[in-house]
Amino acid sequence: LLDFACELVATPSINPPGDERAVARLLIGHMARLGLVGAEIKAKKPERPNVLFRLPGKEGSPVLMYNGHLDTKPIGERGRWQTDPLRGTVIDGRLYGVGIGDVKGGLAAMVYAVAALRAVGAPLVGDLLLVFSADEEAGSAFGAQYLVEEGLVQADAALLVEPAGIQQEWESLHLVSRGNSCFRTKVYGTQMHSSISDRLPGVNASVKMAYVLWRMARDLRSRLRYPPHPLCPQGPTVNVGVTVKGGVFYGVYPGCAEFGTDIRVLPGMTWEQLREDVEGFVEELRREDPELRVEIEFEPDPLRWIEPSEISPEAPVVQAVLGAAERVLGNRPALSGYPATTDAPVFQLRGGIPTIAAFGPGRIPLAHSPNEQITVASLLQAAKIYALAALTFLAPPDPSRSSFSQPHSQ
Repeated sequence: LLDFACELVATPSINPPGDERAVARLLIGHMARLGLVGAEIKAKKPERPNVLFRLPGKEGSPVLMYNGHLDTKPIGERGRWQTDPLRGTVIDGRLYGVGIGDVKGGLAAMVYAVAALRAVGAPLVGDLLLVFSADEEAGSAFGAQYLVEEGLVQADAALLVEPAGIQQEWESLHLVSRGNSCFRTKVYGTQMHSSISDRLPGVNASVKMAYVLWRMARDLRSRLRYPPHPLCPQGPTVNVGVTVKGGVFYGVYPGCAEFGTDIRVLPGMTWEQLREDVEGFVEELRREDPELRVEIEFEPDPLRWIEPSEISPEAPVVQAVLGAAERVLGNRPALSGYPATTDAPVFQLRGGIPTIAAFGPGRIPLAHSPNEQITVASLLQAAKIYALAALTFLAPPDPSRSSFSQPHSQ
């Protein structure tokens, strides 16, 4: 399991630019060596493959889906890494490498959980479906969205193997996937020769933009309307200046500057209301400064609005995973809302599959960062949890119960 996780790290699948073919080949080959034969590739474009594998149960129903994405974020500045980011390296019980927490460690655990179930001839009534998807890190157009739109995945419940920890690994099972909305704030000024900026009236777009950015960072969140959510007590998160650009070159007084903002939204919020709140805030700035020419431009779909989603804590899959986690970890993880956006809304809201947003090895703050890492122990724990949860959810029904609606422990 550890060796396979290192092989996954060493097989680049960086997005952008986005090309999961090599890691898909590695995955299918390794699964075949474990006796997991019959994986299928489904792809909107050849270089963006999704890999699907089904471990059949006796009756084929219900279907439990485990999902993880094949792609990773870019490496970033290599000089900030303690190790080679494309070589899985173990130091003091921690496994380092790009994408190991998000989510190549989870992918490896999915494979070995299913291999273990097959090896022992686990008595599964329903099917266990593994979905290794493309393009999660850049909007999922070639991954989860494509699979759902084409009707290529159907299941009764799903679990995403995104890293579950914030302060420590496995601290929460995340029922909510916060949504996301991205937009650009464009500020316009007077483009002219910079040598005469002290002689002729003009508006420096970059300076005006800096003021708008500062005001938005200070005040916008307090202007947003949203319903409180018990699993997301911090409310929405506003990130201004995630991108910044402006001006032309030295010698040119800047006539245009802009910055990007992403807002992590909660269940109950809508894009129409969010847009109204943002536009209303900007209109206040215009009234304060008659010279300010500023416009809000929301990104095209899917970045314009990714819907938040949530699953009931009483859902059978939630209870099955909690029970498995308690057996493996020795404690029952808390229920929480995931700070980030996952593919859960795609599977749940568009595909009709109740989906746990995140429960995998690793910690969210270490994802997308230099020295991304998970503990080696969490890799084995993940495989055990996924195997035991599947045994519970897909177990033969208890004769004392009238339906399969409440899976029992084994």
